[in-house]
Formats: sequence, structure tokens, C-alpha cells
Amino acid sequence: MILAPEQRKAGAALFGLTLVVWLVMALWPVQEDEEEKKPTKKPWSERRDSIRLADSMRFVQWKADREARYDSFFRADSIRHEQWKIERQARWDSMRKADSVWRDSVGMKYFAPRVKKDTILDLNHCDTAELQLIRGIGRYTAVQIVQYRERLGGFYSPEQLKDEVFGKLSLDTLLYRFTADPTAVQRMDVNRASIDRLQRHPYIRYEQAKAIYTLRRKKVRLESIEDLRALPEMKEEDLRRMAPYLSFE
Repeated sequence: MILAPEQRKAGAALFGLTLVVWLVMALWPVQEDEEEKKPTKKPWSERRDSIRLADSMRFVQWKADREARYDSFFRADSIRHEQWKIERQARWDSMRKADSVWRDSVGMKYFAPRVKKDTILDLNHCDTAELQLIRGIGRYTAVQIVQYRERLGGFYSPEQLKDEVFGKLSLDTLLYRFTADPTAVQRMDVNRASIDRLQRHPYIRYEQAKAIYTLRRKKVRLESIEDLRALPEMKEEDLRRMAPYLSFE
């Protein structure tokens, strides 16, 4: 069968077009494959958890570094403080030794008047001069004891010298030198005292004085210290300490 020239040209054109389409499909990658090859982005929840984990790890490391720095600072401060105490004691010892040598060289001796070992002082009737006769009590401590006695209204026991005012003083070994007359204690009328008068006592805090005043207004009159036990501001130890100083007349 012999084809006409027009048919041959059409067949050649169709073959060429088919060849071009095949080459394009063979050489051009499919777009869907490229999209499949792209890495998928993780959801926000997973990224948020990883960020939180990293932040927590950095925070833990920061805390550990800070604690290490603080420990080093405190250790250095304690070492310096101990060294300062040693140097201060050495200076005091050298000064005392030099003073003793000077006294011996000039023949000077001091004999301070002291009470006898069997002498007992009443804390409610002694003055600052008598207190200073006790070895270990100087003028400053004697004045503090007398001032504290006036604020209290008198001592009912020598153990009160161990209160917070004298907590830093070495008075434990001196308690046997004192006694306290409980009849000399001045009592405070709870039913007439104001809040300011109540809180000026060393054993009564402001909130306790306010609670006592409020309870007194509700009950009109307080009969005994048992009426104060219902107050949440009052503890058993507080009531025991302040009981000798309260009057309910």
C-alpha cells in the first residue's frame, strides 16, 4: 500500500510528537514524588515538648552551677571568719600579756572588790553596783539586767536571766549566785490595761495584747488566766511565762 505524501508527513509528525512526549515523561520528574521526598515538619506539640525539655535541662544545670558558687562563697566566708577569730584571740592574748608584764614591771596590782562565794543576791532588790561585784558581770550587763527588771515588773526566777535579752551572755554558771523574791513582782491589771500597756511587757506581743483587749470587750471582764487559753494567739508556754505578771482584780 503506497501512502500519499500528505499521509507520510502526518505519520512522521505523529511519530515525532509521540517521541517528544515520551522523552518529556522519561526525563521530567513527577511532582508528587518530589513532594513525597520533602521532609515533613513536626507538629507544634512535639516541638513544644522538646523545647520544654531543653529549657528544664538548662535550668537544672544553672541551679547546680549557682549552688556550687554559693557553697564556695560560704566556705570562703567561714574560713575567713574562723581566721579572724583566731587573729582576734591572739591580739587579745598579746594585749593581756603586755598589760600583765607592764603591771609587774611597775609593781601595780588591782584588787577589785568581789562578794564572797557564799553570798546570794536578790535580783529584785540589788542595784547595778552590787551586780558588778559578781565576777563576770560588768557595768553594761548590770545596767541591762536592771532595765529588764523594770520592764518585767520584777523577776520571779533567776532563770529569767536566760531570756532572749541575755541569750548571748554566759550567765548559766552565775545563776547560783542569785535568787528572786516572787512577792516583789508587780502585777498588771488585765481588765484595765490598754493595748500599749500590755504590749510594753516583754512577754506579751502586739497581736496577743490586741487579742486580750478584744476578748475583754466581748466578755466585759476577765476572771482568770483560763479565759486567755481560748485565744489562738496564746500558747501554753506564753501563758506560763506571763501568768505571774497578770492580775484579774
